[in-house]
Amino acid sequence: MSHTSTMIVRFSETDGQGVVFNGSYPVYADAAFDAWLEAVRGRAFAWDVGRNHAVAAKSTWNFRKSAKYLDRIEVKCSVSRWGNTSFDVTYDGTVDGEACFDGVVTYVCVDSEHRRPVEIPKDLRNALSSTPRAKM
Repeated sequence: MSHTSTMIVRFSETDGQGVVFNGSYPVYADAAFDAWLEAVRGRAFAWDVGRNHAVAAKSTWNFRKSAKYLDRIEVKCSVSRWGNTSFDVTYDGTVDGEACFDGVVTYVCVDSEHRRPVEIPKDLRNALSSTPRAKM
């Protein structure tokens, strides 16, 4: 299963060369992942600070092509690996169908109180592995 979000490049995300600053691409990916979680688990769950969380532990990014002010970047995210306490999400960003960036983020599920790794919650694994159901 995957999820795609559209990001519109704001002027403040561009640099002196008129292209998107490279540090913005991971921000677009993070926003797409948040939108995916909200779509499959609901807004209330996404903001419940008392629950266990998945934190970004590692990320790698590849630049493919510059995006510019007002470009629409389609960011597709999908789980590419499941572990016991961690999982990888692969991101592909395109502009007008052409590759713009790609990357992988390893998320580790942690206990919200002690911040120690815990098993991936079954409801999270199921939500990101099946057809999305909006719960807003």
